[in-house]
Amino acid sequence: MISERLKILISYMNLSQKDFAISIGLTPSSLNDILNGRTKNISKTLLIAIRYVYNVNPTWLLKGEGEMFNTPSDVKDGKVSFTAITDITDITRTKWFKNLTKEQREIITHLASVKDRGILKKVSDIMSRQSAKEKGDLELEELDRELQGE
Repeated sequence: MISERLKILISYMNLSQKDFAISIGLTPSSLNDILNGRTKNISKTLLIAIRYVYNVNPTWLLKGEGEMFNTPSDVKDGKVSFTAITDITDITRTKWFKNLTKEQREIITHLASVKDRGILKKVSDIMSRQSAKEKGDLELEELDRELQGE
């Protein structure tokens, strides 16, 4: 049943039902109806949202067949190559994503829903500058330690 597979997905993603519902555009009460079997079928729109946000294999969700997640073409030993990631939802298959805090996963999940390229470009630029600053700070700290050790 879809309701059981959704419960498995929510547990696997370590999310509350409320957070999961909000992330796919549902009210918590609507999700509760699905999980408790009061709503038997889910809409195509909801299926697309779950697929997009969590990279869930729709065949697994609807029929219980195949893997829970869509598998990127470049998976080796169960690990996704970051060079193979062409869609932000592929990130949800990585160990890196799974090791993030709930809040960090939510930020990335919500970022995936942003469609405005201008906003995404600005966020990307800010993140790149922040990463470069942090890398530079670390290099300065290492250099400082080396100079103090001489």
